[in-house]
Amino acid sequence: MVSKLPNPWTGQPGFWAAVNRFFYPIAGPAAVGIGRPEEPYVAPADPTCPLCGALMADHVIERGVGTTATRLHCPPAAV
Repeated sequence: MVSKLPNPWTGQPGFWAAVNRFFYPIAGPAAVGIGRPEEPYVAPADPTCPLCGALMADHVIERGVGTTATRLHCPPAAV
């Protein structure tokens, strides 16, 4: 599909501008979004852990500092 939009690379100097000037009529601008309005994300009221399935409120999150990783401690499994 050939784009009928004005080429934003016209008149720009440089090698990459020339490459973009060539491909813009073929590829067109970046396709952004899903093509229709979408609802804003609503976080769940009581999220569960993707690892153990328990409520996140029962977990301990040990935040890392600098180069130390953040760690998630799951609660002991109920027997």
